[in-house]
Amino acid sequence: MARVSSDQLGTEPIGRLLVRQAVPASIGILVMSLNILVDTIFVGNWIGSIAIAAINVVLPVSFFIAALGMAIGIGGSSIISRALGADKNEKARKTFGNQISLTLLVTISMVALGLYFIDDLIPAFGGKGLIFEPAKIYYTIVLYGVPFLALCMMGNTVI
Repeated sequence: MARVSSDQLGTEPIGRLLVRQAVPASIGILVMSLNILVDTIFVGNWIGSIAIAAINVVLPVSFFIAALGMAIGIGGSSIISRALGADKNEKARKTFGNQISLTLLVTISMVALGLYFIDDLIPAFGGKGLIFEPAKIYYTIVLYGVPFLALCMMGNTVI
């Protein structure tokens, strides 16, 4: 994301600042969407439609985790911004540490619960019949990446 100093925030036109901040975020979202599209094309061509269905069963979990990480990040970045504005650097550092701890605590709990209830969760997301086993395998892989995804999304909002 583009660096904007506090001087620029008070003097430059809002429209220019908005574009400078929004363009990198929009490019990031576009790249994530293209990644999903390319994955779907490769999986569909080399593995088949059952694998695409399994991915689509698990995809909402990834979006939920990303949203959770962003929520923790946005809440914490508000506190950090106010602390830095009040020249309370130690509070800002502690808040960031708390964000990391909260993200890890929540996501590791989600991984444990997700693995424990996997046989109930997959059908709840639509993974039934032939789709159940491939979705279960893919969901297990996704679950192990949950803490990393959430930390990335949380950290991105703080920057």
